[in-house]
Amino acid sequence: MLILPEFKLERPKSLAEALDAARRADGKCDFLGGGTDLLCNYKWGINTRPVVISLRGIAEMNRRDGRRVGGGVTLASLERDADFLDAFPGFRGALARLASPLIRETGTVAGNILLDTRCIWLNQTEFARKALGNCLKADGPECRVVKGSTDRCYANYSGDTAPLFMVHGASARLASPRGERSVPLTSFFRIDGITRFVKERDEVLVSLDMPPDAAEIRSSYQKLRVREAWDFAEVATAVGVRFDGPASKKRIGELRIVANAVASIPLWLEDVAKPFAGRTLDEATIDAIGDSVTAAVQPVRATWLPPSYRKQMAGVMAKRALREIAAGVA
Repeated sequence: MLILPEFKLERPKSLAEALDAARRADGKCDFLGGGTDLLCNYKWGINTRPVVISLRGIAEMNRRDGRRVGGGVTLASLERDADFLDAFPGFRGALARLASPLIRETGTVAGNILLDTRCIWLNQTEFARKALGNCLKADGPECRVVKGSTDRCYANYSGDTAPLFMVHGASARLASPRGERSVPLTSFFRIDGITRFVKERDEVLVSLDMPPDAAEIRSSYQKLRVREAWDFAEVATAVGVRFDGPASKKRIGELRIVANAVASIPLWLEDVAKPFAGRTLDEATIDAIGDSVTAAVQPVRATWLPPSYRKQMAGVMAKRALREIAAGVA
């Protein structure tokens, strides 16, 4: 049986108390939201810390206020938030297919954004990792996914909400003992499975903030996984479209695309999307966009399905997302 290692659990009641606890821990801490990812890693002995700071008691983080979604809001409560889903219907299907109903009741929005990168070498018990040969991210000298890589981890990112927040133009509001800052999600992630993002260890992801025009974007998120519950995405694509003029004309004013679960970060495919502005969202355009997405991604063997298959399916997921958007404005 896997058991948690010993650690000191802090239970602050305010953001200020949480930041003070992080300051005292001097960076040797983790923040705990729902724990559906973090505590599993702790049981496997992956990168544990001596101090864990629970954020569950911080009221400021546990509510949604207009276009601001608190980091502590559970995925299930967001899934039941009719006003939010009316404004951003693309989240409806994504949330309903995220993990499992039980995990969504506990897992938080910030926790899903900050989901640790995963790979078939890393996410094993400590005993199994030693038997297979330790990896760069935990205990070893090199990445097992891309042999010989000693300075970059290729573990896979598969959080489902970040791509949709990205296509809607959201920013991450971060707080630390040094103050607050806001970072656009398109600039939030770092292409390395260890560093993962620009957030420092003592920073809290307080909320996800949408811009005033976020609801103008029609979005869809499509993903492939081995089982239709519980499993992480093997490949996924989020698409956002701002139509030029009446949506019924289906003329693309702006196209936003994020390829997910094909790299250590959700890939913001700005160069792929730009050439399609001004075109009509018809079947020919949808096929061309999907083919461009397929050409742009280069998955590696960090998950169970072959990279060549996941590469092709990234384009397929883009086409499905675009067809859903087109059908919604027909």
